[in-house]
Amino acid sequence: MPAPPEWIDASKRREQLEPWLFLGLGAITGPVFGLTPMLGYMGWFLASLVHEMGHAGFAWFCGMPAFPAIALDGHAAAMHGEQSPALVIGIALALSAVAWSKLDGWKRWVALGVAGFVYPAFAFSSAREVLHLLAGHGGELAFATLALWKCLDGGFTRSKAERLLYGTVGWFLVGRNAFLCFGLMTSEAARADYDTSGSFGLTNDFQRIAEDLLYWRLESVAALMLVGTLLVVPIAIAFTFLWRRLHRAD
Repeated sequence: MPAPPEWIDASKRREQLEPWLFLGLGAITGPVFGLTPMLGYMGWFLASLVHEMGHAGFAWFCGMPAFPAIALDGHAAAMHGEQSPALVIGIALALSAVAWSKLDGWKRWVALGVAGFVYPAFAFSSAREVLHLLAGHGGELAFATLALWKCLDGGFTRSKAERLLYGTVGWFLVGRNAFLCFGLMTSEAARADYDTSGSFGLTNDFQRIAEDLLYWRLESVAALMLVGTLLVVPIAIAFTFLWRRLHRAD
């Protein structure tokens, strides 16, 4: 016996509301995750892991060997070595080979142009150092975007616990970065604390960008990153709708 139409309608409405419910719950549990001592330490470790992997991954992409290091006493860093021109050329050739084998028509030629000319020009420019320093917080925001997308999309197992965990982690990383950037923009005490809190005695990323590379005020660098942080949730939502549309088309 088929289900009554009203049951089907209620099931569809529940299915439509579920993503927003888990996204909202994540916004509530994210701060709890960050402020509870034991969970807060776990959050710091996760954030440090994706932060330093962002630095290291971008450094390798630009031909600079790097490895992340995380100490359990609350320090983390990813120092890169000297750039290897041979490694940059090797990456350019690898990207070109992928473009040649996986694409065709005009897309192939555009990708070959990017891999063969745009990428090396960027990798050998001074812009790589700025983006390498931004890649730490960029790694956190990229992981937050992924987490919020999987929270909305249903996760890999479609379990409620997984979706809630993704929402919690995503909002935790967004809140952590927004709180840091807003504090640096508005509080002298926050800027003073940031000045002395570098891991292993090193200068923090935003300070190096502001003082050594762009010659901006620290507040301006923080404002730029705050804009990027606030875009995480809309991007995750947009990607969720795009992903569903592509799968419906298939």
